[in-house]
Amino acid sequence: MRFQRAIAAWMSVWLVVAGWLAFACDTLAADSRDRDIGQFYHTAWTIREGAPGQVTALAQTRDGYLWLGTQTGLYRFDGVRFERYHPREGGDFLASSVASLYAPPSGGLWVGFRYGVASFIDGDHAMHYAASSGLPTGTLYAIGGTPDGNIWAATFNGLVRLDHGRWISVGPSMGLPGMRARNLFVDREGRLWVATEDALAWLPRGGHRFEVATREVGRVNRIAEAADGSIWVAEADGGVRPAWTGEADPAEAGPVLRLSSAGLLFDRDGALWMPTLGDGIRRVPRVRDLPRRVIGAESAEAQRFVERDGLSSDYASSVIQDREGNIWVGGSRGLDRFRVSRLLPAMLPSGATDFAMVAAKNHGVWVGTKSRPLSRVDANGIEPIALTEAITAASRDADGIWLGGPGGLWRLHDGKPEPFAPLPYPDYSGVQAVVGDGKGGAWVSVNRPGIFHFTEGGWEHDPLPAVPIDSAPLVLMNDRRARLWMGFARNNILVRSQGGDVVIGSGEGLAVGNVTALLEDGEAVWVGGELGIGVVIAGRARMIAMAGDPLRGVSGLVRDHRGDFWANAAQGVVRIATADMARALEEPDYRPPGTLFDSLDGLPGTPAQFRPLPTAVVADDGRLWFATTSGIVSIDPAHVPRNPLAPPVSIRSFSTDVGTWPAGPRIDLPAYTERLRIAFTATSLSVPERVRFRYRMEGLDTRWRDAGNDREAVYTDPPPGHYVFRVTAANEDGVVNEEGASIEVNVARAFYQMPWFFLLCLLAVVLLAWLAFFLRLRSMASQLRARLQERHAERERIARELHDTLLQSIQGLTMRFQAIANRVPPEEPLRGEMERALDRADEALVEARDRVRDLRAHAGESARLDVALRALSSAYAAEHTVPVVVTTYGDLRGLDDLVRDELYGIAREAVHNALTHAQGNRVDVELRVEDAELLLSVRDDGRGIDEAVLRDGREGHWGLRGIRERAATIDALVSIASRLDGGTDVCVRLPVARAFPHRAGWLRRLRDTLR
Repeated sequence: MRFQRAIAAWMSVWLVVAGWLAFACDTLAADSRDRDIGQFYHTAWTIREGAPGQVTALAQTRDGYLWLGTQTGLYRFDGVRFERYHPREGGDFLASSVASLYAPPSGGLWVGFRYGVASFIDGDHAMHYAASSGLPTGTLYAIGGTPDGNIWAATFNGLVRLDHGRWISVGPSMGLPGMRARNLFVDREGRLWVATEDALAWLPRGGHRFEVATREVGRVNRIAEAADGSIWVAEADGGVRPAWTGEADPAEAGPVLRLSSAGLLFDRDGALWMPTLGDGIRRVPRVRDLPRRVIGAESAEAQRFVERDGLSSDYASSVIQDREGNIWVGGSRGLDRFRVSRLLPAMLPSGATDFAMVAAKNHGVWVGTKSRPLSRVDANGIEPIALTEAITAASRDADGIWLGGPGGLWRLHDGKPEPFAPLPYPDYSGVQAVVGDGKGGAWVSVNRPGIFHFTEGGWEHDPLPAVPIDSAPLVLMNDRRARLWMGFARNNILVRSQGGDVVIGSGEGLAVGNVTALLEDGEAVWVGGELGIGVVIAGRARMIAMAGDPLRGVSGLVRDHRGDFWANAAQGVVRIATADMARALEEPDYRPPGTLFDSLDGLPGTPAQFRPLPTAVVADDGRLWFATTSGIVSIDPAHVPRNPLAPPVSIRSFSTDVGTWPAGPRIDLPAYTERLRIAFTATSLSVPERVRFRYRMEGLDTRWRDAGNDREAVYTDPPPGHYVFRVTAANEDGVVNEEGASIEVNVARAFYQMPWFFLLCLLAVVLLAWLAFFLRLRSMASQLRARLQERHAERERIARELHDTLLQSIQGLTMRFQAIANRVPPEEPLRGEMERALDRADEALVEARDRVRDLRAHAGESARLDVALRALSSAYAAEHTVPVVVTTYGDLRGLDDLVRDELYGIAREAVHNALTHAQGNRVDVELRVEDAELLLSVRDDGRGIDEAVLRDGREGHWGLRGIRERAATIDALVSIASRLDGGTDVCVRLPVARAFPHRAGWLRRLRDTLR
């Protein structure tokens, strides 16, 4: 807790100081004119990087694209990729050699070609103009637009204006002298400037006649406006000069620059840029500050950047400044960009390495190297001094600046080095670290174990026995309490005070590896090393873990006037906000974020890890300086350049496994699309490598996907449906274009994904289920039939047993009893009783035979009901004298088995009852198909049946009840009635669909089956 309270208190002090400094500091950004052209971040794209050659014109449209007109066609550039442009609508261009470009503020692009052709591009549509629309056949040198909406073109045959789709010549009719218009320009006031072979003239805003500004002009290549409103021209033979300044003399507006410039541009800070045809780029930072005289091409006042400096080509023909402030130059071999980097490189002499730095008085730093003289370096230049000795270490204290090298020690007084002492070993090659002791002497670390102290005119060597390793300190620092801090290799720090030496190492929580940087911060001392950043308070150390990738190789550690931390690390220069660092000390699990400044910000090389140390210095003016193996850079932490413009986003194309197509308002994809790629871009041209994208397919993605700097989204097997693809982008400073770009995506359904296919599948499943159910019922019916057959077989067995045993035995008994009865005389009463008993026995045998016949009889033995009924009639005819007549009508094929059996049973029972009880003379059995019903009728002409018997049945008999039960089994209606004229009528009716299932529909059959 003591550790945290102490650091939190010092953090609070820093925050108060930082707030005051933020209020007091000037908020204006540094003027880019303070930079030399060599201090701009330069990037070149040649044919090897995909850039076109022979760039003749440049323009930037409202969507952020940089357009390149070349001798072989039109290209556009999004900062990453060059793309040759072909319009999708309106036909291809009528020519290929581009002479001029103009991007109206309202959008679109005008393209002027050689030999009398112009085109206007709006998205993917192009409108072309040629001689048929009134355009002269000469080259279009320039195209421009005035605030009134008119479009003008300077051609070899004069000035023309677009009027309702036709070009009309307007030069002579509006007072413009000359026959040719070599160039034109629209200034900030909306005036149209035109250069002819005879004069430079201007048309007032909304005016109808030109006014001549000067007739002393040569062949004008370009016209430009300076910051003060003066008009400058670049002449093919006369160089670059002011041509009009209103009422004043143009000669007072600036010098004449004697160089053959093919272009002309005043940037936003007022610096003049001039591409040349064979001599690279010229830049004049402050034209108005130059003397009013002729300045030659080799003058130092015109900064020079040529091919040996990295320019793609010394032959440059066009120059523009984009909306983010970058300068673009087109030449014969490609494209070049100059931008203001966050880190300002120092203009050191070539060949300088191993930079030892120390803050100079007031501003800037002193820089010593092994091979170049000691120099004072600031943001505006470099000033060498007479000391040519190699310098390998430097420091500053209250007594002044210390310098150390192989030649000894020096002190700087009023910018002049004074020898202080030779090294203790003449054969030593340098000094690793040096600090004053506050008493006129110095502590020095050389490449020998221990430390050396120069005091009272001599050297004292301390082997430092308390240190567990045998080495010399890499860094030295005196704190406010007059303690000497020594940082060693392999994670060791020695603190020397009057109370003795204290060693801080891994046992105390230190884990930075080689200690290469020390920074005092009140009660805390921050430590930088090869493994990151740590802090020591009250003899205890702890590490600070950063968000993202861990820091490595921290060899410089400073705090700016606002309190923020800056580390010179292997990844680059990292800024950590003081509030985040304070929170990291309060919350051990918190990982503070850092802002990285790397090679894209102008950092050359990586910081030294051994010597000279440290590699980071705070100058008196608050500017921070960082040394690397390849140079020195600086930054003003109060005015870090920032890009406030959100990048325009566009969707370029989409591709599948079949091919690639340009993106339109919507994408229609066929079914079975396995992979969809959507290419998008953002036209942030300053640092396109740091543009970050995120995208989302609405309807498919549940959240935004972070694409990093990838410019393509990939979807595998997108399901059918309607989606909206959206993409947004953020520039290098995190400014986000929230609106982004979007496109509709429609993925067609396959046939198996159609609704009708699902219905068909559902129907097929239902049919299969029905079929399975039907087969199951058939199986159950087969099993039931088998069981019925078993029952019938059992009935037949019982019938045989009754016939062969019981009936035969009873018949034998009857015959025996008859034999006994025959012995009794007829006149005996006993004989009559015995005869009556024998009659009763015969009746019982007849009835028993009938029952046995019923057990054996089964309609299933016959394939058709009519045949079975006739067989039944024949069987009764052999035993009874009453005839049984069977009559059938209609086709009875296909009769259901169960219906057949039950109808047969009903008919048999009705016939049996008629023969047994009716005492009639005839029994008629009729079976017929009538309309939609099957009718079975059994009629006799006997004595009929009593009403009570019809209603309740005869006690002990079950025939009528059995008839009704059989009818109910097959869903038939049965009626049993006695006629007035005598006799009984049994009638059974059931639907044909029930009796003949194959004749009914499948739904009816299914219903009947379920029943």
